[in-house]
Amino acid sequence: MSTSCAGSLPRLLACAAAALALGCGTEPPRLASLDIISGNGQTGIVGRSLPVPLEVEAKDEKGNPLDGLGLRFEITAGGGQVHPTEVRTDHRGHAATELILGTEPGPQEVRVSDGGDIVVRFMATATGVPASVRLFGGNSQSARAGLAVATPPAVLVRDAAGHAVPGVPISFSVTEGSGSVAGASAITNADGVAAVGQWRLGATGVNLLNAEVDDATVSGEPVTFVATTTPPAGFDVVVRFARAPTSAQAVAFARAEIRWEQIITGDLPDGRIQVPAGSCGSGTPGLDEVVDDVLILAAFPSLDGPGNVLAQAGPCLFRDANNDGHYQVGELPGVGIMNVDAEDLEFLAQNDLLGVVVLHEMGHVLGLGALWSDMGLLADPSLPPGNGTDPHFTGNTALAAFDAAGGTAYPGAKVPVENSGGPGSADAHWRESVFDHELMTGFIDFGSNPLSAISAASLADQGYEVDQTESDPYSLAPGFSVRASGPSVALPADILRLPLRDMGKVR
Repeated sequence: MSTSCAGSLPRLLACAAAALALGCGTEPPRLASLDIISGNGQTGIVGRSLPVPLEVEAKDEKGNPLDGLGLRFEITAGGGQVHPTEVRTDHRGHAATELILGTEPGPQEVRVSDGGDIVVRFMATATGVPASVRLFGGNSQSARAGLAVATPPAVLVRDAAGHAVPGVPISFSVTEGSGSVAGASAITNADGVAAVGQWRLGATGVNLLNAEVDDATVSGEPVTFVATTTPPAGFDVVVRFARAPTSAQAVAFARAEIRWEQIITGDLPDGRIQVPAGSCGSGTPGLDEVVDDVLILAAFPSLDGPGNVLAQAGPCLFRDANNDGHYQVGELPGVGIMNVDAEDLEFLAQNDLLGVVVLHEMGHVLGLGALWSDMGLLADPSLPPGNGTDPHFTGNTALAAFDAAGGTAYPGAKVPVENSGGPGSADAHWRESVFDHELMTGFIDFGSNPLSAISAASLADQGYEVDQTESDPYSLAPGFSVRASGPSVALPADILRLPLRDMGKVR
């Protein structure tokens, strides 16, 4: 029953005092609504606190905030903890607490009330602890210097059971190429994916970006993304993979691409490609685009099991300078194929040979060795129909570079080409017994494999504009005898010989 304020002075004074706390002749304000302000629907890692507190707002019947109202937060599913459990609302009618998720992945629920019938519930999801991170998208791209790649690199985080882990902080950092990133810190989304905001490439060459999980060490990190800066002018190699490469594979191709772009400097006329699927061999895609300057279709098929053939490469479609639809001497490749044997990838990676093998095979795509006979630059070939004994490259630019490297006194025909090894090796590489560890012999050394001025010059003889000063230091062994270099790996049958056709006229 309410207290009457009529009567004596003492009664009036007592009533005034009571009115300060409760209001004379009225009931104290009661909870009419309880609303969630923030913190609902979060996802986090088991055993950890959610980043956003669970916060509610309490109001009376008139919509005014209730100050000092006692509320209780209690776990009703998931086995987590709230701290504190008892909270009084502030002058805004707000009350908040922290939720520490339970130790098992799954749904979490927190109930909030003042002990009456008005209740709100917060829902959350606990996920497993991050166990691995891998590349999700945005690898092997190109852009002009200072511009961002089209697809922001992204990673995927999983727990030990293979489930995606949301809410994991990821840091992205440039490790090579002097580029820059915006949004370097990201949080994995509900699918366990986090992407950098933007990656702008540096001035030249290979660009690398690493991604790592913050405050944890997980399998697969750092994840490395690779991109190449597209030259504003000059020669441009574009590599297109049949399937997404690993970081190591992408880096190997990117470094090879940039290296050959340093050697070949002259831009070629853009060429239109209009070819159906299979035009460059089984499984190759149809193409309808403009090429500048060469497009390489790269894949990792199973060729012949472990060992023997490690890789195969060669040109496929060419620029038809005479517009007659048939290959002519001096016409340069527009599209080529590079296949690295899937069964040998582990061997190549373990022995740090993948990069040099890719560099070697990319040279074949450009025509080095693969087009010598077609271009009339090979004399006395060892294979039918020649059956010669001293095959040699006859380009004047390469012959001058051979002499400059110490070959003036060489007793045989210049420039000596491999005369053994069978199809795909003989007549398509520099002679191992003379050139030893040079990149474009039929053998890869465990160590240095210089790209010599002789190889660069042979490309000039094919019709490219080259810069021989960008080649590696190299000289022939005194007396032209193979020096005692380290062990090597043969590259048998690595020339992929396909019909040479005009890339704009295959139907």
